[in-house]
Amino acid sequence: MIVAVALFSSALVLGFGAPRWLPRLAAPGVDPRLALAAWVSTQVLFVGALVGGPLAVVTRPGLRLEQMPLLAATCVRTARDEGLLPWLPYAEVALWIVAGALVGRILLVVGRSYRRHRRDTAAHLNLVRILGETRPGGEVGEVVWLRENSCAAYSIGGRNGAVVASEGLSVLAPRERHAVLAHEYAHIRGRHHVLVMFGAALAAALPFVPLCRQGVAWVRVLVELAADRRAAQACGHDAVRDALIRCSAHSARSGTSSHRFVDDRLRWLGQAPRSGRVLAYPLALTVSAFPALLTGVSVVGIVAASCFTA
Repeated sequence: MIVAVALFSSALVLGFGAPRWLPRLAAPGVDPRLALAAWVSTQVLFVGALVGGPLAVVTRPGLRLEQMPLLAATCVRTARDEGLLPWLPYAEVALWIVAGALVGRILLVVGRSYRRHRRDTAAHLNLVRILGETRPGGEVGEVVWLRENSCAAYSIGGRNGAVVASEGLSVLAPRERHAVLAHEYAHIRGRHHVLVMFGAALAAALPFVPLCRQGVAWVRVLVELAADRRAAQACGHDAVRDALIRCSAHSARSGTSSHRFVDDRLRWLGQAPRSGRVLAYPLALTVSAFPALLTGVSVVGIVAASCFTA
């Protein structure tokens, strides 16, 4: 029971507390992949803690650790055996029902969203291959070109993902056009489409949880910033900046709105470190896991302290 309570408490802290500290990781001059990895890993840990709670109630891992000198586990076992906690079985059932219902809701919505994502992606990819012309895109691979005057490009994720670009990109210089294509291929290589789909599914499944409700918007923004940074590393900051400015001006003249928050992207790009690498993924996992671990240890400590005072 103590393991289940620790996991459920960790899920509560992540679900309702993480949106208070995760936005602080997103700042110009800091690799956006750090904030992106932190948001995604926190979402995964949140779901994992919810899944682990009902499993811990059923499997009772604490009862199988007889050799561990863990005071809290010993205290709970003794109280259970002596009938000092008559409410404990009811608490276990309530915890299993609540956490199980949340997990079931998440699995249902995420599974349905993933199947719909794969189906729609395959259909979209087949359509653009029929309507467009596939030509080599240089170092970034093949590109499906559409006869469209807008200065725009987008990517289609999946195992056979592709970049779709309009003929309007011809207004850009070669290095700028290469930067646009590199940005889109960064989305494919980083599996950004799956990350956005997962965040949107969590938001639909548990909209009352701040981590799920706010996470999808943050992930959508951060994947763009992360792709900008990857393109800048491949083509240079100046090429990405010039491509953003020229495509934004072209869209403004044509009355389209395909380039959102361009000023913010330019500000992030201008303040991005030009060299050096940040250990984004280990640091992000540490930022995500430490509050959950601290919560679990605190629960164990509270139970142990209650044994001393009992």
